[in-house]
Amino acid sequence: MAELGRGAMGAVYRAVDPLIEREVAIKTLLDDLPAEILNEVRERFLREARSAGRLNHPNIVTIFDVGEDRGIAYIAMELLEGRSLQQIMRNQPRTPFAIAADIAAQVADALDHAQQYRIVHRDIKPANIMVGPTGRCKLTDFGIAYVPTSSMTQTGTALGSPKYMSPEHVSGIGLDGRADIFSLAVVLYEMLTGRNPFVRDSDTTPLPVMHRISVEPHRPLRELDPAIPPALERIVARALAKKPQDRYARAADMADELRKAARDATAVGHSYDKTVKVDAVRNQLIDDLDTFVKRIDEEQQAQLRAAEAERQRRVQDLARAEQERKRAESARTTTATQAAATATVRRPSALEALRQQAGGKQQRDDPAVARAKTIDALDRELRSAAQYLGQFAGEVNEVNPQAGQPYDVLYIGRLSVALSDAWTESRPRRVEGRECCERIYLRYRVSPVQAARVTIFGTDIGRAEQLLKLLGADYAVSIEARTDFGEARRAAFTVKGKLLCEIEMQADYEALAVTVELVNVRRPGRRKFRIGAAKFKDIGDELARYVLGTDNDFERLAAA
Repeated sequence: MAELGRGAMGAVYRAVDPLIEREVAIKTLLDDLPAEILNEVRERFLREARSAGRLNHPNIVTIFDVGEDRGIAYIAMELLEGRSLQQIMRNQPRTPFAIAADIAAQVADALDHAQQYRIVHRDIKPANIMVGPTGRCKLTDFGIAYVPTSSMTQTGTALGSPKYMSPEHVSGIGLDGRADIFSLAVVLYEMLTGRNPFVRDSDTTPLPVMHRISVEPHRPLRELDPAIPPALERIVARALAKKPQDRYARAADMADELRKAARDATAVGHSYDKTVKVDAVRNQLIDDLDTFVKRIDEEQQAQLRAAEAERQRRVQDLARAEQERKRAESARTTTATQAAATATVRRPSALEALRQQAGGKQQRDDPAVARAKTIDALDRELRSAAQYLGQFAGEVNEVNPQAGQPYDVLYIGRLSVALSDAWTESRPRRVEGRECCERIYLRYRVSPVQAARVTIFGTDIGRAEQLLKLLGADYAVSIEARTDFGEARRAAFTVKGKLLCEIEMQADYEALAVTVELVNVRRPGRRKFRIGAAKFKDIGDELARYVLGTDNDFERLAAA
């Protein structure tokens, strides 16, 4: 066990879970907190950590366990690779516009998920945002920064992060998710300008900062740098509104606007480095894995923009179609009335037959109605798949089944594996005025039934180790031979597990199709399949059987 860091209230250690030999991070409260607040802080630490443990989101650190051991409160959580945003900003005070917007959008996604559970973070700041090697951001330290107001008044020290607090936090009144949106905007302001909107060089205590947060407007971004896109300035200005009701009601709304701004900002030049540096040795396959998560958000936002434009067009088309239908019906009724006045007693039956034929033709030829039915059917299939895969994940975690066919792992070879740690999530979006299922995620890990041992040579040694780190694998490496220059020439790798596998389904309600993307599922790397709505039937079961290695029907279905 080694200490990873220490803050005002707690310390974080690297540790190993002895039951499953998994590396974790352990956060504990410091035992030298003021006696008058220690008990209250410990209770809130444990209570809110348990609440945060309910949060299951790609942009929130996973909490495995919460409790007390010999009077010491602790949280066991996911051990994160990468660096904190604070560390990145120390080396590069100003972040490129598009990257800053992307980081803030990911944090906003995390906050929106927390808002659904009425959980308020209270301590959004760069130190609590981890940026991984692939660009994936993780929000940490949910609910840990709370300190009673009385303690702050008595000691004169604001434990926590006063310069990122919202006006209502500074004033000590009730908080909701909009307070976190304000704090995120402060972080975004810092990334874009390299300075905090409320801090001055002459400040010696937090009190002037807290006063400015409460009553003084921030300086507009483009006054500091006219190159900052106007869209980002508008987003920050709204999120930094003094009154909560003037900010974004949902962090998801802020995330949507940030992603649009990020796309628009990619064409804006900078005089400083445009990349956040993370040292790595990668081949093309690993680059594909690195970009997998980033591409998800980019494609999603492109879909959202196109969907909204298409929705507006279809609303107009439906309105015109309804008007045409009414006019046609009125004309048929008028013709029928006139004909009935001169018809014989047998004429009404023929007229009724014509009406039925005309009505049937109208129904068959109306593309808007057919499209609406197809969208409804596709949504039902996706919801059914999400429910099925959720049950499947629960069974996997309960049984830890062995796959019926081996999994191929780059550099390691074909492995007989067991499945574990399955997790699912689905995300909706509005389609033509109704909420439809758009994305389904299934993530799980595989471990060799027996530890896999393989010898790797030359430059592949570094690439193999980088891949295993990226997949979160439990492995060991032993250098067996070196060159005259001290570089590894031959190395023995032992892989015990657990390698990450991912499935994502994304619906395209405009094209009426679903894209299914597999990452490391029985084959190394990323594979993408596109399935039309007509063939998208019982996909949950098809995928589950494929994951288990029961058969290859999914590949045949997707390739057809």
